[in-house]
Amino acid sequence: INSNTNTMSSSVPDAAAAALLNIYGQKTQPEETPDFLSKSQAALTEELGKLSEDQKAGWSKACEKCPDLIGDEHRLMFLRCEVFNAELAAVRICKYWNRRIELFGDNCAFKPLHLGGDGALSSNGSNAKDEAMVKYTLKGLHVGFIRPTQTHDVGGRAVLFADPSRLAGYNKNNNDERLGVARALWYVMHNVLEGSDAAQRLGIVVIAYPHHAKVSVIDRKLMKMNMESISGCLPVRIGGFHVCHPPWFFTKIVYPLLKILMNERMRKRIRVHSGSEEKVLKDLAEFGLGREVLPSDIGGDVILDTDAWMHEMKSRGL
Repeated sequence: INSNTNTMSSSVPDAAAAALLNIYGQKTQPEETPDFLSKSQAALTEELGKLSEDQKAGWSKACEKCPDLIGDEHRLMFLRCEVFNAELAAVRICKYWNRRIELFGDNCAFKPLHLGGDGALSSNGSNAKDEAMVKYTLKGLHVGFIRPTQTHDVGGRAVLFADPSRLAGYNKNNNDERLGVARALWYVMHNVLEGSDAAQRLGIVVIAYPHHAKVSVIDRKLMKMNMESISGCLPVRIGGFHVCHPPWFFTKIVYPLLKILMNERMRKRIRVHSGSEEKVLKDLAEFGLGREVLPSDIGGDVILDTDAWMHEMKSRGL
């Protein structure tokens, strides 16, 4: 995707971020001094110790099987997601590992969620179950329901583009294919978050473009899985959720479903933009989303090339 650019810089444009930080009503992140970070990590360890063995079953397995993946940087993503509320971060990181094992299996879950190298999504022929998981996840990525633009808004939030019409590319009567799309969401989120202080601290903005989608692509099971992952598992802060050029059935079918599946905080982040292309672009610009960071699908300057992006990520071991 936009393969001529590198992944988003981890630096945060402080002045611009301060100006737009409250546009979505997000809590302000504290200053991350070495002493503060050390105390926060200790608090997270303490809170993890308070949880039951059932709650932290996945986390305990990760501590045993992949200690290199769950160091301070990994834990910090969850602390940032919960604005350094250690109790909430502990609950989220445990739900994350329980769901990660459920989605990726007892072997691949403990590998980096990468396409290249020895990543969970590289085809290494370990066993038939893992091979099938990789095959369906790669298909889910090729579907391209949600894609990183490798750009960010003026405030520093990473911009993701979701096109529900692309869900016509998988068979929603096949649960393996559905799980492949769900795992693709996890890969995209990790790709955006890892190594990016800005995305971890400020979060992401989703530009949803359901204009060409048909009613037949609505998959309640997939919607539920994705919302559960975003709301309670993945270490991601949702800044804004912009729905552009919605079709007639959005307000009658999709939005009521989203209201049920989303928590109140996420529901408040939804913005719906209708009208001409120029009007929608003008509306988005008021949220720090200029043409230069938006996909060409909605009139922006960014050309999305899923195959090129996947090739680049695999070649870089990501």
